[in-house]
Amino acid sequence: MDIVDQQILQCLMLDGRAPMRRIAEVVGVSEQTATRRYRVMREAGVLRVLVTEAAASAIHSLWLLRLQCRPAAAAHLGNVLAARDDVSWVALHSGGAELMCTTTLPAEAECGTGVLPRISHTSEVLSFTTHLVLHSYSGGPAEWSGFEEPLSEDAKRDLLEGRDPHRRKETYSPVRLEDRALLEELRRDGRATASALSRTLNWPLSRVRGRLQALLDSGAVTVDVDVMLEAFGYRVSATLLVQVSPDRIVTVCEALSTHQQTSWVAAVTGSANIVAAVTCRDSIELFSYVTEQLGSLPGVIHVEVVPLLSRLKQAATRVAGGRLVPSSHPLRKAGDRRGGDEVDVVAAADIY
Repeated sequence: MDIVDQQILQCLMLDGRAPMRRIAEVVGVSEQTATRRYRVMREAGVLRVLVTEAAASAIHSLWLLRLQCRPAAAAHLGNVLAARDDVSWVALHSGGAELMCTTTLPAEAECGTGVLPRISHTSEVLSFTTHLVLHSYSGGPAEWSGFEEPLSEDAKRDLLEGRDPHRRKETYSPVRLEDRALLEELRRDGRATASALSRTLNWPLSRVRGRLQALLDSGAVTVDVDVMLEAFGYRVSATLLVQVSPDRIVTVCEALSTHQQTSWVAAVTGSANIVAAVTCRDSIELFSYVTEQLGSLPGVIHVEVVPLLSRLKQAATRVAGGRLVPSSHPLRKAGDRRGGDEVDVVAAADIY
């Protein structure tokens, strides 16, 4: 992937539904070239644009899970977790004996709901810790910006037509039942045009445009870009579990959220009260980042670096063989019955 591909990716990370004509103008290539480059990256499993229901809200709590597993079963257990539509960002860490992921749980959920209560009954899990996400300071399409040749501020303004880069909202209005069909189509292809959606759903074009804009404006959905940064030469990722003085949590989180290497920064519960996801070109850059940028921040007491071994799922897309593999159907929840088959792998992992 060359500089043109990187710049097209940067445009999509800022606005996943930006017209390809505008992206081409910002990058300095023809619309035909930009469209062809995008299709090649998408078909190679390097990136995928999709619209998803927002995770963090007043009615859904977000949790970070860290599972120590039997090494022989960790990858299988990770794939079981990745098959759930309430679980995201699944990855193998620490040489393949540890899994980390995020999951959502309705605030009013009863005991036994979701994946959290099932973990303690899963034989492959030797131990686990859970961290409730108290506040996300960054996390979304435009957050990671460690490219060698980032877009200029002028280019960003041209792409966004003067708008500020979209960041996730802390609360949102739930997706209405009548909008579910629209959301499912956008989960398959977040760049589907209003005309294409109108034909697929048999809705009037004005209804598609109006409901899509309403969903985006309310924060009920976000435009995500799942991307394999390894394909662009950024091959080392890690989760940093940072312990800081309580009175420094806000200032450290705000500082970390401005760093190019971070894609997610959040205040969480537990002895490590900040979590940060970072991606670097190599281990040398990661070492420099931890010792110089992070380590120099006032209030930092301790940092645990948990290196990522392999990705199993991004925001909403499974990963196999180092490439994004979108499902032709929405990810299934526990207990769903499709075609007479029940999604039940209790004998294997007890997660469902």
